[in-house]
Amino acid sequence: MSAKSPLSSVAAAAAIALAAGWAGAAGAQPTKVPLDAETTVDGVPVACTGIGQTKLDPHWKTYPVRVEFSDSKNAYLANEAITVWDAHGRQVVSVSCEGPWILLKLPPASYRIEGRLLDMAAKPRTAPFKPPANGQMRLVLQFLDVDVNAQTAP
Repeated sequence: MSAKSPLSSVAAAAAIALAAGWAGAAGAQPTKVPLDAETTVDGVPVACTGIGQTKLDPHWKTYPVRVEFSDSKNAYLANEAITVWDAHGRQVVSVSCEGPWILLKLPPASYRIEGRLLDMAAKPRTAPFKPPANGQMRLVLQFLDVDVNAQTAP
């Protein structure tokens, strides 16, 4: 009968925890919404747009929340992701979009949003918000540490 080394047990436990963490992280990836398309993610109607003539489609106004991404000079940013949580800290939806606008149909309530740029090393931006009962609100997440004209980000 061979004795187990304490180090081998620790290494095995670490490998299992690491593998479980990778599986959890893969499951936590935002759902990609195709450009100029609508879908439902976790029961929330969402759309991705904001480029060219399609951004002028009046249908986009039916979404109570329009999340926009901009740099330090107010230029639009694209290829981003958001996660929205309710007032109790439960995740409501997590999506990514290649356009600068993510549209959401959320019922009026209190939420918190985190926006992230997927191709730049910028700090995430967070904000509380409440969708309006009527009309559309613009929620602009401005990344002051990004200037697309200078193509800089930390």
